[in-house]
Amino acid sequence: AKIYRSDGCGTTVKFDSYGYLTIITGSSEIGQGSETILAMIAAEETGVDLDKIRVINSDTDIKPWDVGVHASRTSFVAGNSVLGAIRKLKEKISPKAAALLKTNIEDLEYDSGFIKSLKKGDSIRLDKVIREIHFREPSDLCVESYYYEPGSAFQDKDYKGNVSSSYAFAAQAVEVEVDTYTGKVKVLDVHVSQDVGKVLNPLGLAGQIEGGVVMGMGYALTEELIMEKGFMINPSFHDYKLPTACDIPEIHFYPVETIDEEGPYGAKGVGEAPLIPTAAAIANAVSNAIGINIDRLPITAEKILKSYKTKTDEL
Repeated sequence: AKIYRSDGCGTTVKFDSYGYLTIITGSSEIGQGSETILAMIAAEETGVDLDKIRVINSDTDIKPWDVGVHASRTSFVAGNSVLGAIRKLKEKISPKAAALLKTNIEDLEYDSGFIKSLKKGDSIRLDKVIREIHFREPSDLCVESYYYEPGSAFQDKDYKGNVSSSYAFAAQAVEVEVDTYTGKVKVLDVHVSQDVGKVLNPLGLAGQIEGGVVMGMGYALTEELIMEKGFMINPSFHDYKLPTACDIPEIHFYPVETIDEEGPYGAKGVGEAPLIPTAAAIANAVSNAIGINIDRLPITAEKILKSYKTKTDEL
């Protein structure tokens, strides 16, 4: 969901004379895998190998405008921006390729560093076509393109609205073990099902899901911002507890593929959705295990022991 009324991202793409592609994206990489997914979209469209694609981001001196990294928007918004830029770039290349192959533009296919004629079977190296344009045509192979998410309807007087052009859905089932002597909760198994649109990068998708689940575990069990007289009294990881590798359970992921009409190749954003159900699922599992209603987070050992011993629902 967008948090600003205008949600856009710009992309600049350009080929050098050797067929290497540079993508300058307004989007930023913060560990979510955007560099990979944007390069994969460009590779799919141009047939250029991933090792010949360079992604530049985060440099505000040279990159186009982008609203920011939030709301699980990068694959959707930045992906569409890259897709639009690449297709505009191909509009500059295809006429020359068609002329060299003596065929129509509609007959062309970009594949593995070549441009092919589907009807005739002939092909020509992409970098050769690029050099023909660079050195023989009054044209450049540098394109800037912007994508803006379609207009949204924010809340009206009846609190009804539609703030996003795409929505992801997720559900989780969790198995936990609760030690009633120590109050420690151990998460044993997590089963995740999520509507992701079209899967573009299976490995990156699995990493996003697993990372979201682990963040949700921290939200549910350990992470608590403790303030006293306006000061944070647990400002280090010694006191502000995060899940570690030893805490990570078996995570089983079942992607549900749909086709989002607005998303690039039908894809949706996935980053935050796996975090949301985890805490609720863990709380429900703990409630089922000890028979105490869990109504606040985090579910620390101290809270469980106090509630379990007094047989009250108050954590």
